[in-house]
Amino acid sequence: MLKRPLIIDCDPGIDDAECIMMVQGSGQFDIRGITAVHGNVPLSKTSANALFLSKLYGIDCPVYLGSEEAFIQRLSRAEYVHGNNGLIGFDYTLPEDAKFAEGHAWDFIWEEAVKQNGELEILAIGPLTNLAIAVMKYPQLPKLVKKLVIMGGAAGSGNFGVYSEYNIAQDPHACEIVLQAGFADFTMVDLNACHMVHLTKEEADALRTLPETNKFAALAKRMMKHEDSNRAKLAERGQGTFVSEDHYTCDPVAAAVLIDESIGQYVEKYAFCDCVGEMTTGQTVIDWLGFAPFKNVKIPVAMDREKFVKMYFDCVKSYDKEEC
Repeated sequence: MLKRPLIIDCDPGIDDAECIMMVQGSGQFDIRGITAVHGNVPLSKTSANALFLSKLYGIDCPVYLGSEEAFIQRLSRAEYVHGNNGLIGFDYTLPEDAKFAEGHAWDFIWEEAVKQNGELEILAIGPLTNLAIAVMKYPQLPKLVKKLVIMGGAAGSGNFGVYSEYNIAQDPHACEIVLQAGFADFTMVDLNACHMVHLTKEEADALRTLPETNKFAALAKRMMKHEDSNRAKLAERGQGTFVSEDHYTCDPVAAAVLIDESIGQYVEKYAFCDCVGEMTTGQTVIDWLGFAPFKNVKIPVAMDREKFVKMYFDCVKSYDKEEC
């Protein structure tokens, strides 16, 4: 099978770790490189995590350093969700030969797009700073990218601001640059789409009992332990009734859309990112009524949960050492 050339732009992040697991486990992609960006935790940690994950999952590709900060604003990170190291305290040691590639993430994105001659796909699951810099430095980039899928935005309420989703809120100006850049096939997997799929408690329990021979097992079990701990803390504060026992995760939903677009149903709309509102900075504003003269994104409006679950566990199973 001819594999699809792909760059993953990310800010690992435990859900980034799940997402990259799925992309590599699907067997569909020739991952040309991973580019790290600031986001869930500072770049020093997201980049180290990206390097670790590439080794853990057996991805033979360079890892590039990207932007340390957003264009204009600097917001708090998400250690309260992902832990101080970004991987909820999962302890690892990088092998001695693990080194970052020389050069900047945005230059690599352009050079690879040129090299792939219109076949490159990009999966962006963090703040869009790296991609926005690439677009500004190389305005022809959108014409050379076959498909762009991002995890970001919210068609309704947000999870970081009133209307803003975390990835976009971290650098709304970068989001607006990317939205207006002219990517021909641009799918925005927003917060609403991510809430349409999940693993039930019973399905998530399978992650707790993965055999030690599975490369993803230790990280998955640490993830489940972290979720259990959070639920217990909320229960102690009398907030347990507001916490689902199901496993909701965002970045893997973008991976699923990239792997098999038929997992969702989509509408094409025009979207822009508000960068100036007092309560709405970081909001991805969707032109639902069609007033804009053109459309720039596809947005999932329905997702097949059962198909997602099967895809997720098929990818997990690919890391059984006996099958590698």
